[in-house]
Amino acid sequence: MLIREGRTEDLDALYAIALATGDNGRDASALYDDPQMIGHIYSAPYLMVDGGFCFVAEDEAGVCGYVVGTADTETFARTLEADWWPALRKRYPEPDAQNRAQWTPDDRRAHLFHHTEAPPPAVVAAYPAHLHMNLLERARGHGLGRQLLGAALRRLAELGAGHVHVGAGWTEAGGAAFWQASGFEVLEESERGVVYLGRAVPPLDGSVR
Repeated sequence: MLIREGRTEDLDALYAIALATGDNGRDASALYDDPQMIGHIYSAPYLMVDGGFCFVAEDEAGVCGYVVGTADTETFARTLEADWWPALRKRYPEPDAQNRAQWTPDDRRAHLFHHTEAPPPAVVAAYPAHLHMNLLERARGHGLGRQLLGAALRRLAELGAGHVHVGAGWTEAGGAAFWQASGFEVLEESERGVVYLGRAVPPLDGSVR
């Protein structure tokens, strides 16, 4: 297994992994007509837009996992508003709110392109950086999650980030329990069931913050 920095040619793999893990860690392929809907939000922009970063895990069959993130959630959100969402809003019209009960999973994701969600302000204020991580089933159980996290924390330290948060669920593979085991503490839980967790970023010199 190889952990390396993501490259532009990894974009298709990031989209595929986001879809293959998009149903609480399980394959969401059967739920979406457009296989890129999840990746448009949770993987691709971190590779393609300034302010994001990406590391991938690669085995003999190809890229099998990734961690993406940013050192500054608020600044990155403004960059996405200028450089990422406008093209997607043209490509995917906003679904009719009056027919919300009939929305498909694709419609719900398209709605998020037009009405982006943000973590709770108190979480972002105290833990300004954030990460997303996903591993294919074949990559789980080999310690790759911790290796990817280590690479991401080192990058955040290089960028001067002091604290980082994630959003997860209790039931998804590699979810909240994984983050707790990796030194993250539960901060709050949203009405939608998203658990926000945070931790300090270890300094590169090994000192304690």
